[in-house]
Amino acid sequence: MNKDSNDAKPNYNVPNLERGLLIIELLANHSKGLTLTEIIDVLDISKTSAFRIINTLIFKNYLQKNETTKKITLSRKMLTLGISSMNEQSIVEMSIDVMRALRDELKESVMLGVILGSKKGTILEQVSSSYPVKLFVERGTQFNLHSSVGGKSILAFLPDEESDSIIKQMTLTKYTKNTITSKVTFREQLKDVKKKGYAIDNGEDIQGIHCIGAPIFDEYGYPVASLWITAPHGRLPHDEFHKKGKIVSKYALDISEKLGYVAT
Repeated sequence: MNKDSNDAKPNYNVPNLERGLLIIELLANHSKGLTLTEIIDVLDISKTSAFRIINTLIFKNYLQKNETTKKITLSRKMLTLGISSMNEQSIVEMSIDVMRALRDELKESVMLGVILGSKKGTILEQVSSSYPVKLFVERGTQFNLHSSVGGKSILAFLPDEESDSIIKQMTLTKYTKNTITSKVTFREQLKDVKKKGYAIDNGEDIQGIHCIGAPIFDEYGYPVASLWITAPHGRLPHDEFHKKGKIVSKYALDISEKLGYVAT
């Protein structure tokens, strides 16, 4: 009797890898997390195997555990892996026309990026400034979370537990005289970002370069990316931060709405 090929086991299956994938798939459907006991009950995995697999995934930053509730959830690293395929096919495609429109209005270089784990973010796309002097950055270039608007605008709108977990792991390296190196000050700035709806980089990563960015949300209201402009401080002075911050926020909302986000 022939067995359907979809049901056939591979010749060289790895049991613990299969169990690990089952755990990840289960947690993907339980955004609020599950305890170790709940995972064992649902998947019928031995406590020893589940404990070892989960702790390995936590150690490698694919899962995270709330020590108060004991709930285990997917980490930002794991979520980013899922988002990355959508970025290529969806976020960039839905953003590029909006990025060009923002560039045409403000004349400055426009960037689109996401964060990766607790230390870095990466640029997915850019549209160059129409000015002769511009900042050009290759796609895939990484940026620091604490000194960039790409990092700040996403961190400010993440669920508190998730942003706290990331901030605890961050090292606030000083790059310029304006770089924020205090986590207390950084958290206060994130509160201000959430209140205003946009973030600023006051020459905190590169001396003399200012940036203004805003978050992009998916259909669930989760900040999946950031949109920002970057320019020499002479073209983007402090007294224009608020005015241009509102403009960048408007364009970021346009992209969010394309992704299914409904503003409340």
